[in-house]
Amino acid sequence: MKTKSFILKSINQPGKISLSLFLISIIIGTASAIILLGLLMSDKDKGFAIPTMEKIKIHYAYPLLVAAMKTNMYEYVADDEEITIVQKWIKAGAQEDQLFKDEVLPIMKENCTKCHSKTSTMSKAVPGLPLTTYDAVTDYVEPGYTWVKMAKQAHLHLFGIGIFLVIVGFIMAHTSYLNWIKNTLILVSSIALWIDVLGWWLTKFYTNFAYVIFGAGSVMSGSIILMCVLCLIDMWVNVPLITENGEKVRS
Repeated sequence: MKTKSFILKSINQPGKISLSLFLISIIIGTASAIILLGLLMSDKDKGFAIPTMEKIKIHYAYPLLVAAMKTNMYEYVADDEEITIVQKWIKAGAQEDQLFKDEVLPIMKENCTKCHSKTSTMSKAVPGLPLTTYDAVTDYVEPGYTWVKMAKQAHLHLFGIGIFLVIVGFIMAHTSYLNWIKNTLILVSSIALWIDVLGWWLTKFYTNFAYVIFGAGSVMSGSIILMCVLCLIDMWVNVPLITENGEKVRS
């Protein structure tokens, strides 16, 4: 019986080696990204870690000032109650009112301005990010990413991942698997990418969209790795396959 000739299986060995190295690099890169995000959004500093939902919400929904006080600047905060006061002030509109003068500004002076001031002499000083005045503090009270940073991150994310999704999808399209498998994986990976980025924006307004970010990111990463693994198997492993009309053939 004459079987169908599949492009991916028919390329020469140097071509297979080249594609295989690319696919392995994508697998390693995706796995590294998962590990990095897990470490950044969990309480661990090494190994594999699943991001905590609270850290995802802090990253995408909390004002930068509060997010910093809850994460990398937490060790410099005297009391958790002070974070709560700053949060309440921001939720109330972040006005230059009596609450700011009597409570928020003293909190900034006690916890932040030792380093975050233009005249600081501390070894870890950040004079370019002062927190000594009302105008300076309110630069960091917008929920989640600022609109400018969000737009920048979104277009870089979409362009960067989108490019290699096209390449991986094109390789997947020329494997010997059933069309519905190829179509599903190619579609799911890109749709998950779009939903992931959309979740960044929506979490600014409703924090529970953080679950959407986690779910879409997991699906996207999983589908990318699965496509790469399936492509490698199709290139190098001679296995029985089921054709579109249900017949079993050997690749």
